[in-house]
Amino acid sequence: MGIKNLNKLILFIIIVFAVNNNLFAQSFEQIVLDKSITVKQFILNNNITDNDFFSLNSSYSDNQSGFYSSDLDRIIPIGSIIILPAIEENDLLNSIDFIIHKTKRRQNLSIISNIYGISVETILKYNPGLPKKILKGTKIRIPRNNILSKTTPSNTVKFYKVKPREGKWRIAYKYGISISELEMINPNMGELLKIDENIVVPNKEEKDLNVIDENKGYYEVKIKQEISALEIKLGLKKNQIVKLNPNIISHDLISGMIIKVPADTRKNVELINLDSISLIENISNYNTKKIAVMLPFRTRNIDFDSIEKSKEIIKNDKLLNISLDFLFGIEMAIDNFSKYGIDVEVNVFDTGADKNVIHELFRNNDFSNYDLIIGPITNEAFNYVSKSINNSNVKIVSPLSKTDLENENIIHTIPSDNLLFEKMISYLKKDTIPSEKFIIADSYNKVISDKIKKIFPDSNQFFSRINDSGIDTRTMVYDSLDSTFVKGRNIVFLETKDQGFVSNITSILNSFVNDSTEIILTTTNKNRAFDGVNISNYYMSNLKFHYPSINRSIVENDNNEFIKKYNSRYNSYPTKYAIRGHDLVLDLLIRLSCGELDNDNLNLVESEYIENKFKYVKGINGVYKNTSAYILKFEDLKLVEIE
Repeated sequence: MGIKNLNKLILFIIIVFAVNNNLFAQSFEQIVLDKSITVKQFILNNNITDNDFFSLNSSYSDNQSGFYSSDLDRIIPIGSIIILPAIEENDLLNSIDFIIHKTKRRQNLSIISNIYGISVETILKYNPGLPKKILKGTKIRIPRNNILSKTTPSNTVKFYKVKPREGKWRIAYKYGISISELEMINPNMGELLKIDENIVVPNKEEKDLNVIDENKGYYEVKIKQEISALEIKLGLKKNQIVKLNPNIISHDLISGMIIKVPADTRKNVELINLDSISLIENISNYNTKKIAVMLPFRTRNIDFDSIEKSKEIIKNDKLLNISLDFLFGIEMAIDNFSKYGIDVEVNVFDTGADKNVIHELFRNNDFSNYDLIIGPITNEAFNYVSKSINNSNVKIVSPLSKTDLENENIIHTIPSDNLLFEKMISYLKKDTIPSEKFIIADSYNKVISDKIKKIFPDSNQFFSRINDSGIDTRTMVYDSLDSTFVKGRNIVFLETKDQGFVSNITSILNSFVNDSTEIILTTTNKNRAFDGVNISNYYMSNLKFHYPSINRSIVENDNNEFIKKYNSRYNSYPTKYAIRGHDLVLDLLIRLSCGELDNDNLNLVESEYIENKFKYVKGINGVYKNTSAYILKFEDLKLVEIE
């Protein structure tokens, strides 16, 4: 009933649906050639064997049992996709010959060349097959012996013991160097610094060190940015920048240099997030983390001896598909978490969405020594599990649904409806643009309508039509809203759970929009009614639909490392459940490792990942509740995060 059965299920699904057969270990990588090259030269450049090349790229040989010597002289055309054994990052990091540069947004070879003081040709020499367009997160080998020293004028260094909450950028800022320079003088430095770890820093006296001001913002200088460019980018005057960073008067701005800026620097500037970084940098517990994952795979219903019957069951079982997607996301989270050097023991259990099955699990397994229990995902099953755990130190996580339980060992990861309501109201209260407010609701949502009316007493209330039998039709007619909206800006609350009513109202509202009349549609409870097939995306976009959400949405063509990695591994685009599994479990593992989920330790740090963010507060009964949410806007037929 545990991990053994689950592995059987996953293996079966791989066979049936031809999913990438390398589910839980990524052993290969794909590269796209930016120039033509012979097979022989490619093999030499990438230090692989002939057999490895032809076994992974069989189309370059007509010999089914191997390859012909003449195949080595074949030309691999430009743009070809070649598969080869993946280079393990750890192997490179441990090499005495190279350091690894992980590219940031908009970094090209010219920029990277400037950072390290080496030629583009040298970079290409040690990174054969590197595409011309380098994506964010690409790992590039930089030959250490070729790096020009950019440390201190005297090039003198000393040992430094890493303090709590100190990461690379904090230490780099403290000693007035860039993160790249810090990595150059510490070639064996890992991605995460450990407390009391000894590293090398410029030999500066204490009085000459920069001090982190938690009330200020911090910005990483980009390539070839001068003071004049910073003035435009940051929206600041030169004297404001120099006042906060007096050292830049005597030193040229260097790519990667960290400078201090006012905390309220314009929102479109990518400032370093002090809180989210401090969460990672507070990691102090490197013990193995043990988690149990309880999901309703319902393997008992699957006949593994019949491919066709099983295929049909798997295809139509919504809970199974959600569970698998969520599990794949968890696997990706654990893979990402491994870079911190902390082992994770995972045991996956099939709850079968059945109380009797869960009872059997607890009879046959001891869950008191786990750090986390993720799931179950249905309320009834979750409630049963929470009551079955006697050890209050075992955290039970509700991953996909809301529960009313208030036990001290429960973690509510889904923000409450009331929190989303307050989030939306708070956003509108901060809005200083003059506007008229209107509330449209059906009779089933009168309580919410009245609540909004009390907050905005000058707003106008409208309700759906009641027929002669006293039944709410959940409709309105054009005439009931005609001449209602003023020239200028109008904000309309729509509170309903009826898809037909949403379709009806959005159609009417859209007809009133013109060059002089702006209508902004919003709701405090964005539910399935707003996602129906009869809801016009054009209307929603034209009405600039605003709503609170537990998660933001990424588009399929988003240049996101997680998406690319997931697609490479599972040959599909990640669903919201897969992304949720990744974001949630990665965050919880990090919080476990820095003591954030201890009963007496809660730092209220907000963290953000691909589509989800988390900030937990502890309730009266000791329950942890996620208080982070987004405000999203539908504009130009796409979703935009505005808060």
